[in-house]
Amino acid sequence: MPTPHPDRIVIGAGFTGLLHAYLALSKGESVLVLEKADRGGGLIRSVPTEYGIVETAANGILNCRELELLSSKLGLDILVADPAAKRRFIFTRGKPRRIPLTFFEAVSLAYKAFTVPSKPLEGESVLHWGKRVLGESAAEKLLEPALGGIYAGDLDTMSAELVLGKFFQLNQPTWKNLKHYASENTSKPVKTRRGTVSFRGGIGSLVAALEARVKKEGKIKYEEEIGSLKQLRGKYPRAKITLATNLSSSLKLLRAEFSELKVYQGMLQTLPVVSVTRFGKDSILGTGKGFGILFPKDHKTYSSEMGIRVRGILFNNFIFPGRSVNGINSETYIYGGAGDREIATKSEAEIISIVEEDRKKIFPESSSPLNHYVTIWKDALPEYSPQLLSFNRDLDRILPEDLRVEGNFRYGIGLKSIIERAFAQHSL
Repeated sequence: MPTPHPDRIVIGAGFTGLLHAYLALSKGESVLVLEKADRGGGLIRSVPTEYGIVETAANGILNCRELELLSSKLGLDILVADPAAKRRFIFTRGKPRRIPLTFFEAVSLAYKAFTVPSKPLEGESVLHWGKRVLGESAAEKLLEPALGGIYAGDLDTMSAELVLGKFFQLNQPTWKNLKHYASENTSKPVKTRRGTVSFRGGIGSLVAALEARVKKEGKIKYEEEIGSLKQLRGKYPRAKITLATNLSSSLKLLRAEFSELKVYQGMLQTLPVVSVTRFGKDSILGTGKGFGILFPKDHKTYSSEMGIRVRGILFNNFIFPGRSVNGINSETYIYGGAGDREIATKSEAEIISIVEEDRKKIFPESSSPLNHYVTIWKDALPEYSPQLLSFNRDLDRILPEDLRVEGNFRYGIGLKSIIERAFAQHSL
């Protein structure tokens, strides 16, 4: 039961905050969560509609040992992606292709993978790393769409150390680094399910289960605005604090507490993301199935082939069963990021028009949609820049033992990274 003097205060009831609150409760701590909104979950919601489930943020999580343990303790059954949906496509030369490289480009990539040292250099951008380690064609046709789709950033300003450092730790060629990374992860108990996973009711089911458990065993106060960490310490002098808000909110509180962090005001940027789930009767892939399509962007103009604006498309009903009503296709179109901040300022009608224009370019036979569901996040993702790397290193250096700062800006942007880091923080 919650006590008037909690052992731990968690600021923020998004996915990160709820996860850390739950893990602290699991260790026997009393926990109070403070959330400024009138509900928990942050960006993540799974909304049931007449045509199927709409995910407002992530549609799946890369499975890991920690997620298996968490799901089991919460009584949730993991939903594995359909094997037929493993095929991923990159749009190049006028159509979606599983292998976007030419034969000679593929041979060049293989040669570099066995010969070129792949550990990121100090201050190196992801784009420079890609051209140096993979070659220009592979950087443009593979690395840019893959990381651009995940981080929504400009590869020319993204830090290779921050984004790629944990995968390429040795000053050795790519194949040796990947082998080293794989060997480190196989030291953990082998998980039974691989790849992207979800839950019957969507990712929101995981958030709802965490929120319900934290409410039951701890306490959540909604519509609670935190003025300062100093003020919070005065009210709860014995409590440890976990700050689990977005980058902008975290920086605001931390600048007031640590003068050396004031330099980061204006240096750390966040990126907008717009997602549109479209329900219709036909599929871009025709009679085929797949996970999704990524669209390479030119790192200078941010333009893509055929003037297509979308960054990526996910085929929801192919990935997980039960994502749409029988016979209906569910596709999620993802826009925004460093090269398209403007999209977040447009109306829903304008965004829907852009979706339909893009779909016609990709699939000229496109039929009329049944409905669209638009989600606009103006500060969704942190820009993984050298400044963010420096910020994280400063946090590691100056934070006292009774204060933790967590979120999608702390060395990993995906839910898998947040889960693994949280379990490590709580020594579970």
